[in-house]
Amino acid sequence: MQLYNIKHNEEKVSYAQAVKQGLGKDQGLFFPASIEPLKDVDALLALPFVERSAKVLRHLIGNDEIENLEELVKNAFAFGAPLHKVDDSNYALELFHGPTLAFKDFGARFMA
Repeated sequence: MQLYNIKHNEEKVSYAQAVKQGLGKDQGLFFPASIEPLKDVDALLALPFVERSAKVLRHLIGNDEIENLEELVKNAFAFGAPLHKVDDSNYALELFHGPTLAFKDFGARFMA
């Protein structure tokens, strides 16, 4: 996956480089240069969370960037995120069941 700096479009880096570097020139954020649509979304939705997440990430970042992606996803999300029905058309996803009891655990644990 190639990413570009949204402040300096000419700065392009790989996914691995973006993770290592953090920010681009002038504190610019990195954004994917292109995102290919997922194929067979129904089949993905039928998979368990860890396997589905690993397949989506592999689709986004490519096959060469991270070898043990499924294991990393499994370790990162070793806690639940219950989905509770509020009413007929609304649900609440509880993102405070991680190690620090904060919503950021859900995103930050993978990056760690």
